[in-house]
Amino acid sequence: MRKAKNIKLIGVSVIIILIMWGVSGCSGNSSEKSERYGVNITEKGVTSAKDILANPDKYLGQTVRLEGKIVRECPSGCWFFLEDETGTIYVDINPSGLSIPPKVGKKVVVEGVPENKNGRISIIGKGVEF
Repeated sequence: MRKAKNIKLIGVSVIIILIMWGVSGCSGNSSEKSERYGVNITEKGVTSAKDILANPDKYLGQTVRLEGKIVRECPSGCWFFLEDETGTIYVDINPSGLSIPPKVGKKVVVEGVPENKNGRISIIGKGVEF
């Protein structure tokens, strides 16, 4: 009788531990999960849209990081307009072979290289994270 009681106690303890482990594994991690497309974003400093547009020669050919939200997007997800607190800039991810699902209104982090194409400054996105 005592042996059956101990087995029951151990079983209940294991179930409680598994439930606590499962709940603790779910809390906190879901907010840290992000979607990533393309390369890992390694640039630490954030460059503003205004800085790139106002002084493009300083940034052309260099890798930059931008943060903002998507205000307009290609229906097939190959380009979008990123808006930060300073302005809006066009991000083309198609040359990198990327496309993203519809994300208008979502916060985005982009790593890419500014280019001047026929007098129009844009970013060739290499990595995109949400």
